[in-house]
Amino acid sequence: MNLFKQEDTIAALATGGIKSALSIIRVSGPSSKETVSSVFFTKNNKKQELADRKILHGYICAGTKKIDEVILYYMQAPHTYTGEDTVEISCHGNPLIVKKITELLFSKGVRPADRGEFTYRAYINGKLDLSEAEAVNDLINSSSSKTAELALNSLQGSLSVQIKEIKKDLTELFAYLEVSLDYPEEDIDFLTREEKKEKMQKIISRVDNLISSYSLTKLMADGIKVSIVGKPNAGKSSILNSLLGYQRAIVTDIAGTTTDTIEENIEYKGVAFTVADTAGIRNHTNNIIEKMGQDRSRQSVNSADMILWVIDGSTFFDDNDKQIAELLKNKKDKTLIVLNKADLEQKLSVEELQNTIGNFSYVTFSTVNKTPIENILNNIYELLNLQSIERESTVLLNARQYNLISRIKNDLIKVLSLIDKGDSDEIVSFETNNILLLLNEILGIDTKEDILHSIFSKFCVGK
Repeated sequence: MNLFKQEDTIAALATGGIKSALSIIRVSGPSSKETVSSVFFTKNNKKQELADRKILHGYICAGTKKIDEVILYYMQAPHTYTGEDTVEISCHGNPLIVKKITELLFSKGVRPADRGEFTYRAYINGKLDLSEAEAVNDLINSSSSKTAELALNSLQGSLSVQIKEIKKDLTELFAYLEVSLDYPEEDIDFLTREEKKEKMQKIISRVDNLISSYSLTKLMADGIKVSIVGKPNAGKSSILNSLLGYQRAIVTDIAGTTTDTIEENIEYKGVAFTVADTAGIRNHTNNIIEKMGQDRSRQSVNSADMILWVIDGSTFFDDNDKQIAELLKNKKDKTLIVLNKADLEQKLSVEELQNTIGNFSYVTFSTVNKTPIENILNNIYELLNLQSIERESTVLLNARQYNLISRIKNDLIKVLSLIDKGDSDEIVSFETNNILLLLNEILGIDTKEDILHSIFSKFCVGK
């Protein structure tokens, strides 16, 4: 991306590049109005002036040849997404038509937009700060309702507000430090060491809240992986079908029916889950395919964010169960036992199970008795502490923000230590100013070109 050629007028398809009812071509820059006007004619083959916020109906023409019947919407700077004159052309959603219109615009001196260039221009023209611009891409790429909601909050400025408030508090402390250095003999009420420490601790607490949000938002952004494991015929496939709400996996009384991993996606409380039904684990099989499936089961356990260990409560705890217990012994914090087939006579009690393998989280279940599947889903939700994200409107959405905030926290702790030891205000002031520069990086103030290029190159063309 050429970050300095804002004098260019750019164009790109703003909607998906597949056949559809409509497509929208976005044109932005100083000559957008003039260029589109030169190829637009009304039904009566007449020119019509594009007016701000006025919708026009007509044709895009190459000379006297009509390319498509379109709707035009012109928006005058600075009240646009990019802060520049912008025209949106709504045409029929045939990629061939889109290609002809964009090629016509390019022949008139308009340049194809680079990845993220519209949003980059919005950032450069002060319509968005950098954290809000990043939220645009996070919103487009959201994998669930909840991550989309959090990205929208960030786009609307929730993270920016938090960063600016932290920056304001830190700037206030910095000002006190500077005054004490510049006017040491004046009759001014300087901050005591305890007051400086108190202000710094409050700032660190706010930064901590942001940092703690990232592990969950990253987990949700990647899609939470749930692996269903257990010995053959424990009811794993029935659990998968219940989670999905339809018969995805074959269910029979024959042990070892599932010989490969089946993965499907669900959403619960706005969070996306990828659920994997795995081959039953047992230590005696001559079936090479089943053995390969069991290897995949173990791999699925290692990569899972949450494990559903399905145990048949109508049978005794056997060597196969003990083998699985050994596999999961270091994963208790992310394992939920589903004590299955609760409709049958129970030969395995919860007390006996806990005496044998220790304290795992568990839930009893029966597909025959139609136990609500929410019993399992709610337990997964709580074990992953996902309920805590429901209280958050401001979160860190990407690694760049997280890395900067982590550096800021470390530097804040360093400054707090300097204050506590009674080091000079000059040293404290210097370190505090460095933290302010890091906060500016989150907002995109005086950000280096290579960082901007890295951020906006991840966007799609047309946004």
